[in-house]
Amino acid sequence: MSRLRTRVAALFATAALVTVAPATAASADDGNGLPGCSVGEICFWYNADVRYQKQFWDTANHSGNEFMDVGVPANSQYVRSGIPVQDHAWYATNRDTECRVRVGALDINGVWQWDYIPRDSSASTRHWLTNTADRNDRHERCV
Repeated sequence: MSRLRTRVAALFATAALVTVAPATAASADDGNGLPGCSVGEICFWYNADVRYQKQFWDTANHSGNEFMDVGVPANSQYVRSGIPVQDHAWYATNRDTECRVRVGALDINGVWQWDYIPRDSSASTRHWLTNTADRNDRHERCV
């Protein structure tokens, strides 16, 4: 009977480990993965056009992220453009449902420069990244 209890306990312990496994790099933050800037998303734009955009749900480093190309025929899917978000965003839209967002650029002296983007319910409101345009490294929610 004690051997059965030991096996059952081991089974539950293994199940607990599996259910709390951390997210991997493969589970990147692409917002809802659709073109446009939906409610709750933090969005970045390559230029004043709508073709290249990137959406996030949460705080993120921009390294390793690419803009979505919505000008391709399969524009209802997330199609990576090959253009990195890091050091290439000019505008941001903050449709976070709770708070403002700040966008940061680390300068050559190791000092962070920030642009603060207010929460806005409009998908058409874009904020010029005054201090971080074309130098953006990350963004942070609720600061």
